[in-house]
Amino acid sequence: MALRWGIVGVAGIGIAHAQALKGMEGVELYAACDIVPEALERFGAEFNIPHRFTDYGEFLRSEVEVVSICTPHFLHAEQAIAALEAGKHVLCEKPMAVSVSEADGMIAVAKRAKGKAGVVFQHRMDPPIRTVKRLLPELGELVRGLYQGHHFRTQAYYEQGRWRGTWWGEGGGVLINQGIHDLDTLAYLLGLPHRVTARIANFAHDNVEVEDMASAIWEWEGGAHFVVQISSVAFAVPSRLEITGNKATVILEGGVVRLGRYEPALLQYLRESDEAWGRPKVEWSEVPVDKEVPRGHSTAIRAFAQAVLTDSEPPVPFEEGIKSLELMNAFVLSHFSGGPVSLPVDRAAYDALLNELRQGTKRLR
Repeated sequence: MALRWGIVGVAGIGIAHAQALKGMEGVELYAACDIVPEALERFGAEFNIPHRFTDYGEFLRSEVEVVSICTPHFLHAEQAIAALEAGKHVLCEKPMAVSVSEADGMIAVAKRAKGKAGVVFQHRMDPPIRTVKRLLPELGELVRGLYQGHHFRTQAYYEQGRWRGTWWGEGGGVLINQGIHDLDTLAYLLGLPHRVTARIANFAHDNVEVEDMASAIWEWEGGAHFVVQISSVAFAVPSRLEITGNKATVILEGGVVRLGRYEPALLQYLRESDEAWGRPKVEWSEVPVDKEVPRGHSTAIRAFAQAVLTDSEPPVPFEEGIKSLELMNAFVLSHFSGGPVSLPVDRAAYDALLNELRQGTKRLR
């Protein structure tokens, strides 16, 4: 019997989930849920979904087995926990929550529940990212790095929904929406740093209260530094990732991966060379990327479905999904505290700050 799949939230990304699952072997688009009856009926008719609900409780009491959470950010934790407690498998859209304390609660419930729990972070499957991941052992000890990612958004974008661009609804700006993918990719490649020192700003979007620009220094216990800059105001600036290790540097830009190998290793040459102005030799090469590997949002959704069908580990379980949120929360907490923030983030401190931001007693500008 096919998996009975349900989608909660039929506008926007909910459509992408239906498109990804339509016609997939072993999956039945069984139910949909939304508080807007007209949108729900259109969605159900378009994807031939027989069971339609405007009440989430009734939706969970149906025979649906897997739930895609495609609602606004502030509903993710509550709805995911309710679905898991009802015995459902849960695939949650990014971000999995708006705060690490919410995500902690989701993880705790997922560990007790029978169902599988995952987050949609499709960029982990991108061929260039997987190529960089494969090369990391060649780099040796982490020395330094750089990431810049820009996701241009107009003011009209934020006017699509009342919850967008707010602390109460979205839980942040570019970092928790578009940039959460960037943060997840960096956590996937490098793990979490020891400390984050950051500044955020609303540079250009007059109709929102959250950040559209963020910059940070990440520090590892071994002393390595990583510089991150993410915004929704820059355009035509390519994303660029640099990771320098003791033995090599890898650079990803425009889908092209380049590797520079050092001979001898950087730190060995630095400490042992008698040349005051000397440099180690470096040999650069472009690394082939398998562009035929399946990628994208649909691939990530179907991969979770396959994990349920085969009773295997989800591609991005909740324990991985929280990592990008640790980084996002650290950005914001560091800015408002005026200093470095150690990871894991202080849950109580962030919840108190978020409450102030939501109430308007503390403002970004």
